Amino acid sequence: MKHTKKFLAIVSCILVLTGCGKGNVAPQKVGVSTQQGGMDNRILDPNITNQDLLLQRGDANIELEQRGYRAQDAASSTNGSIKILGGSRELVKVTPNHSIQPKDGSYVENVLSQAASYFGTPYEFSSDRSDPSTFDCSDFTHWVYLSSLGMDIPKDSRSQATYVQTFSNRTYTSIDQAQRGDLLFFVSYTGTNPDNYIGVDKSIGSITHVGMYLGNGKIIHTASAATGGVRIDEVANNHLTYRFVLGGSVLDTK
Repeated sequence: MKHTKKFLAIVSCILVLTGCGKGNVAPQKVGVSTQQGGMDNRILDPNITNQDLLLQRGDANIELEQRGYRAQDAASSTNGSIKILGGSRELVKVTPNHSIQPKDGSYVENVLSQAASYFGTPYEFSSDRSDPSTFDCSDFTHWVYLSSLGMDIPKDSRSQATYVQTFSNRTYTSIDQAQRGDLLFFVSYTGTNPDNYIGVDKSIGSITHVGMYLGNGKIIHTASAATGGVRIDEVANNHLTYRFVLGGSVLDTK
């Protein structure tokens, strides 16, 4: 009971998410809990991340139809023939279900409120896209948009990045330009040192991770089991910054 109350308190703190507007200059609405259990440094701790094969892999080469292909297989697989989810799917622009009312006048708030409700949901590589009991990174972002606004965006990070690049009115390659509700895309983790990412291919074809920007320098995402499932992290001056490829809005479209 004690742990249940603590978890509910954490989620309540997150539901009143951080600021809005462009980059980190907008005023905060409210804060996010930084108490133990609300945010931690697991994703920044090289003692964890340098041994975390799921974090290093991201959602690269996931295939929903490959039944039974889960975290234990992902850690050791070298099968280069695994298909990318949605890789052959023609991109189709989707819009919010107009019967859904925007929260506080913005569909972004619907999306982020839904994202926060999944805080702590366990990570599973190649998770079932029809079941929100576990997520990998792109299943999380796909499910949030589908369940909050009825928007069936692509199901893996590379296809989601292609979708944003194709349809968004606002894309960027500097993480400083991120706005509340944007999808942020990253290459694979190879270490905590910025030198690890010098010369790394940062094309869409190298993307392996996606998360959602909350504002005020914070991202909500899920990266691996060892880092704790759906979580909130700072994106500035750490490996997430060094790994950043592309960002943009799913809602502000052409």
